[in-house]
Amino acid sequence: MARIPLKASVALAAPGGRNRNRLRPSSHGIADFRLRSPGGPQSRCHHPAPAPVVTGGDDGFHFAPGVEPIELTWRLLNTSGLVRSGTLELFTRHRKAPLWSRTLGPEQLLQGEHRFQWDGRVPSCEAFPNGVVTVEHSPYKLKLTLQGEGLAQSPVAWTYFHVLVAGMDLELGDARVLAKQRDRDLIRALRHLPAPGETAQIRLAGNLFKTKPSEMADNTDHQLHQKHWGSGPELPLFARVWLKDSRGNRVDAPAALGRVRFLWDWEDETEAIEHHAPSARAFLSSALDRHRATSRPKGDNAHRDVGGKRGAPSSTVFPKQAGYAPRAEPRDGAFPFRVTACTRRKWAAYSQAWTTGAFAGRTGVVFQPSRIAGDAWRVTVQLAYDRRRDGSVVLDMEDDAPLPAAVRASTGIFESWREVHISRRLRKDAAVSGFSLPTVQGHFERAFLRLEDRTGGVSEWNARDYNARIAAAVGTSRHWELRAAIDPTVDQYAAGGHAITFRAHAEFLTEVKRVKHAEDVDLARWLAPTRERRMPLLEARDYHRQCKDWAKQLLTEALDSALGTEPGIALFQFSGLYNWETTVDGIRVNGFASEFPSRQRDRCAVIQCAAEGNYRNGFNTLEQTLAHEIGHQLFLPHAPFPVSRTIGGAIAKRHDVDGKDCLMGYDFTAERRFCGLCLLRLRGWNTHVLDCDGARNARP
Repeated sequence: MARIPLKASVALAAPGGRNRNRLRPSSHGIADFRLRSPGGPQSRCHHPAPAPVVTGGDDGFHFAPGVEPIELTWRLLNTSGLVRSGTLELFTRHRKAPLWSRTLGPEQLLQGEHRFQWDGRVPSCEAFPNGVVTVEHSPYKLKLTLQGEGLAQSPVAWTYFHVLVAGMDLELGDARVLAKQRDRDLIRALRHLPAPGETAQIRLAGNLFKTKPSEMADNTDHQLHQKHWGSGPELPLFARVWLKDSRGNRVDAPAALGRVRFLWDWEDETEAIEHHAPSARAFLSSALDRHRATSRPKGDNAHRDVGGKRGAPSSTVFPKQAGYAPRAEPRDGAFPFRVTACTRRKWAAYSQAWTTGAFAGRTGVVFQPSRIAGDAWRVTVQLAYDRRRDGSVVLDMEDDAPLPAAVRASTGIFESWREVHISRRLRKDAAVSGFSLPTVQGHFERAFLRLEDRTGGVSEWNARDYNARIAAAVGTSRHWELRAAIDPTVDQYAAGGHAITFRAHAEFLTEVKRVKHAEDVDLARWLAPTRERRMPLLEARDYHRQCKDWAKQLLTEALDSALGTEPGIALFQFSGLYNWETTVDGIRVNGFASEFPSRQRDRCAVIQCAAEGNYRNGFNTLEQTLAHEIGHQLFLPHAPFPVSRTIGGAIAKRHDVDGKDCLMGYDFTAERRFCGLCLLRLRGWNTHVLDCDGARNARP
């Protein structure tokens, strides 16, 4: 077999030395190989043992591909031209086969130092869809291998580098990616995300009111709220992703994101209940603890069995999204990013980013909190490096503890609220008592329900309009006795601050005789109780009591068309309901919340008619009256308190058995506030699965 001749070099002895001339075999190798940021950091060069260690550099070297040019440098020992070829190969942490390779040209194999500018670009392929190295496969090993003749001293060298996410900024996404106008309006009202340490209210407007008394006993309120808001509002949460350049600066390098995933998670914020009255606090504590220990993630947001989302899969909080390919102009009403559910961390989800187009460098999810007021949420996003080197899962875990993450962004607290509008505030004249709207609002804010004043201020009735309305209601009444009780020549507006002025009883009897062509002896027959009117009217005391019912009837007929065109609650105020309420057997009425004839689901009215002096004793106030009557329109029935005096329409099972201070009761010996069951009903809970005995509502 022919022998391959070795090229040799001659070493001469130094003058006077004892060394003899000898022949050395020629060699080749890689003296140095690394990445450098011009004037900045550099990576570290590695050789296989027993090659000497090359000092300097850092295995944590990183740069921003696509936007930051760096230098790839190598220094070769090749004095005799023995190197035949050189290959660059790019490896990732999870694959033994190279993701990319490149053959060096002849000039790049010569003796000495070589360098060229590189910004991380590689041929486009499945691993590198945008033609640059990406976060997805980081960290990287870049390897140089030489092939040649003679003695190879260090024919292999390698260096490491990373493509790192420097951070993420959470932002409220573009409203155009949402399909429903109601959600777009909600985004515009929210304006920006709550920063850590801040709380933002998600106001779910829903002007939905009872149209018949029986709805205070059934589940209509929950069903209507569920139908109106479905699985909850949709909020687009975007994360702007920044990469880290070689000097540690945050830069925009979207192409380098590749197909890396981001994990979106949510945490429950514990509700503060210390400010509630003792009985309400005890009731809420048991209800909020419902399945606390067994649901994921843990917390006191409403459980799914009462209409909430705690214990539900991720598809209900971060709905799956198909996404679509990046484009310069986003599609109207379509969510751009792909979102998929986690396998085991079922309440969380993954998303991918756009590397080009209108949302380049961003990723996101649709965040869909529950429709239940009082639920509080914190959303986090982190880079989903979801596997160790051994392949074991570290992120997609069933444990609901916060996950470890080097790169994470978090919102502040989203707090779900209901919003009901006050659409009109009309008073008969300037002498009508004013009230503190913030105090009324405060009663409902304990239930995370905001009464939003959309009126622009208090208005007064026009005299002509008011008189015309009352006259029309009287003229169309099917009750002849009511028509006989009203003198058509009386100026109803000018007669006083009360709502309705009736004839005196004697005048009423005279009018009955005229209308019925009757004598005194006939009055007992004409004014005897009927199926619709159970009270006889022959005596003044009975007549005065009946005028109360007639006044309420007339007002609901007369003011029906005054509810306005805007959804919400109209507040109509008077100084008294009728002119005989303070006489013998007259009945003072502080307010009422009847169903109006048109029975519009999105409009209703509360009529406040407390005369001066109605609130001189006890803890009852005008503001409590208004809150009580608004509670009726929001489906709350009377509470059976005090037990010594039965209240019409009281439904014991729709109130906390210990809530004797419930605002829907008539016990004026103590300050009244909504009981625990009322609070949850106002929040949108399905209270039909709850017990009026709060202790029975806790579940393990």
